[in-house]
Amino acid sequence: MTYIQQFEAELLKKLDGAEDTATIARWISEKVLESYRNGITAGQKGAQVIRKGKSRRRGFPSQAE
Repeated sequence: MTYIQQFEAELLKKLDGAEDTATIARWISEKVLESYRNGITAGQKGAQVIRKGKSRRRGFPSQAE
């Protein structure tokens, strides 16, 4: 399961649960910040991130390099 799929599954579970909107918004903020920090850490290590799939930008090649 990819990170986004896992995130979506957790989000749907929270939306179907009894949690209020503020709690869900706080959880989303924490997850986004965690992901951002993980990206910064990966960049500092010099790790090149290569993702497979189509670009979401118009005018760019269909395969990300």
